[in-house]
Amino acid sequence: MTEEFEDRDVGPTEPQIEGGQAQPPAGPPPEERQEGEEFRQDDRGGRDRGRRDRRPRVDSFEKMKVWQEAHALTMRVFQITPNLPGEQQAGLAQQMEESAVAVPKNIAEGFKRRGPRNKAHFYNLAQTALESLRYYFILCRDLKLDIPYEDLAMQTEQISRMLDGLIRSMLRS
Repeated sequence: MTEEFEDRDVGPTEPQIEGGQAQPPAGPPPEERQEGEEFRQDDRGGRDRGRRDRRPRVDSFEKMKVWQEAHALTMRVFQITPNLPGEQQAGLAQQMEESAVAVPKNIAEGFKRRGPRNKAHFYNLAQTALESLRYYFILCRDLKLDIPYEDLAMQTEQISRMLDGLIRSMLRS
């Protein structure tokens, strides 16, 4: 009968060599770990002592809260634009729809990019499309067109704050 071990159950027994310097084995010795506590390296090479507050890694842009909110806003825009006057359908309505689609599209594209600066660039493109959309909402309000301006403005502001936070976190990496 053989016993199966997972990688986390068997740690290195000799110091690890990193950059020519001997490093102590990752994590506290097993006797110092609390029961059930996992010890793993975090994404930046630092120690992570089984922290429970870490979010699981998002493996699809569709699971990103900011993308979900941006997609919901896009769906609302597509519900609103057919109600704009007929003479605005080829102009303002189409531009609103294009700007709305560009927000979640750029979030999705940034998600698959490599490197934090590259990701942040696409999240910033989403911000610029969102600002264009915000202007179209203001224009519709000022033209006295029938749109739920306050709700749209609030939803836009929420997405803007989420994108700001996402970009800041990318640039800190």
